[in-house]
Amino acid sequence: MSDGSRLSLSAAREARVLAALEDKSVALAGLYVQALEQLGSPAPNGREVARVSLICHCMREIMSGLPSAMAVNTRTRPNPGSASLTSKLPGLVSRHPGLDLRADQDVVPVPREFAIAVAEIIDAATKEQGIQVANAAALLTDDNDETHPLVRQWKSAQRFFLEWTHLDRNPNGTRALPDDAAIRSKMRVIEDVIEVRTALFFENLSAVQDLLAIANAAIGEESS
Repeated sequence: MSDGSRLSLSAAREARVLAALEDKSVALAGLYVQALEQLGSPAPNGREVARVSLICHCMREIMSGLPSAMAVNTRTRPNPGSASLTSKLPGLVSRHPGLDLRADQDVVPVPREFAIAVAEIIDAATKEQGIQVANAAALLTDDNDETHPLVRQWKSAQRFFLEWTHLDRNPNGTRALPDDAAIRSKMRVIEDVIEVRTALFFENLSAVQDLLAIANAAIGEESS
């Protein structure tokens, strides 16, 4: 298949995914458009890290919002969340200036209110992690199977986008940025889910035509 044909199929697929998202959530559709626009043009010199961060932020937010947008049976995050609870720790520590959590001893005594605060953070973080997996399973499988290979693939894409969203995880650009092919491969995981969940993958005529074109091209390459 020529590069032009691949680009044409890719554009048609993106248009279908965007239409599906617009039908479910204008906000998620807007994030998808932003990610595509960033991918559609190279970053100016010096802005490569910011470009990757923006793309990955958009895709991470899409993944977080899809279960609810697709109206699957989702679980809500705890309120307050772990981030909100963690933000209170500096205030607690300031009220106990003699507290030394790095004391060179096996058991470090802490004030009760501090211990309770840490326990609440752990509880919230544990629930949040479980909810993310449960919501992904509800979105991807018919029986909420959290061990399904699709769920593992989803979690892998989620970790990828999270890893490159935060600039402080790559200070001074010490790690090589993922190229566009790597980013698009992770995006395809989400795009597949959107098409399947909205039935476009099987019911939309253009989707079927795309599949036939890909299959015919593969047969042609094998016979040449």
